[in-house]
Amino acid sequence: MKIEQSELKDLKAVVKLTIEPADYQEEVAKQLKQVRQKAQMPGFRPGMVPAGLVKKMYGKGILADVLNKLVGEHLNKHIEDNKLQILGEPLPNDAETKNIDLDHEDTFTFAFDIAVAPEFDAKLTAKNKLPEYTIEATDEMINKQIEAYTNRFGEYIPEDKEKGTKAEVKPCKVDAELFAKVYGPDAPKDEKAFRARVKEDIVRSLGEESKYRFGIDAKAAVLKKMEKVEFPEDFLKRWVLATNEKMTQEELDKDFPKMIEELKWHLAKDQLMKEYNINVEKDEVEAFAKRIAKMQFMQYGLMNIEEEHLTNYAQEMLKQENQLRSIVERVVEDKIFEALKGVAKIEPKTVSQEDFDKLFK
Repeated sequence: MKIEQSELKDLKAVVKLTIEPADYQEEVAKQLKQVRQKAQMPGFRPGMVPAGLVKKMYGKGILADVLNKLVGEHLNKHIEDNKLQILGEPLPNDAETKNIDLDHEDTFTFAFDIAVAPEFDAKLTAKNKLPEYTIEATDEMINKQIEAYTNRFGEYIPEDKEKGTKAEVKPCKVDAELFAKVYGPDAPKDEKAFRARVKEDIVRSLGEESKYRFGIDAKAAVLKKMEKVEFPEDFLKRWVLATNEKMTQEELDKDFPKMIEELKWHLAKDQLMKEYNINVEKDEVEAFAKRIAKMQFMQYGLMNIEEEHLTNYAQEMLKQENQLRSIVERVVEDKIFEALKGVAKIEPKTVSQEDFDKLFK
């Protein structure tokens, strides 16, 4: 088989594959033999249908399948052998591809357009300043959280139409019974320790918010370094339309800037993973899933979830392909952001919850 690639121009090139009889005849003959052994046709015993008749009936389809397989395998091998970081997938180049005549020709040429990723440097340095926020955990936050617990575990008083009263919840007392309902067997023994425990939970939750914000700022800094990186947009638009039949040109034009930003971040992550030798292990994915599960339960005031239940809940999450993919991506990004924290100049900032919230407006 002969493979040729044109010179890269504007990050694009054409790859031509020429397939000759020696590349496919043996495989076609093998498959025709297998078909003949299983073929059943009136007037012939099983396996005794004339080879010529089998070839006439099935030969063209088998040849087409073999050619498609050869093209796919050798095109992928060419990309791998030449370490090409292609964008999207190769697209057929109709202008460079000869009309395929399976009846009268035995040598076939296929041409494909490819596009490769541009060169860029997504790494941050000490010249890049990144804020790291610590959100103050105030007494007001602690009081509000305790109030939420007293309401959640309070006494339900039903509606009394005769007395004209509405259904309500009577808050419970802040005592050992409440402490046990919130934290289970290892609950604090007195109100001071209870408040301290509540504060720990709030600080942990605020830490997650701060970590999320750091990720936003770190990602923005990386994309800032890539803002002048250019892409073969005509190829990418053609590829998007070819792989999304329901998408209109109008929708593509509207969404394309966002697609380019997502592509930049995808390429940047690949580069940074290699730069910082980042790998994702199974136990890290499982631990992250348990962390998500625990946070979800905490949102409903369920602080004392048994480890076994958390593990089972997390495992069910990971059985869903979309959930698994999302969690792996988040683990990757967390590790990238942690790596960037070690090379950029970090500027610690302590802020109130109100001021922190303004960062998102």
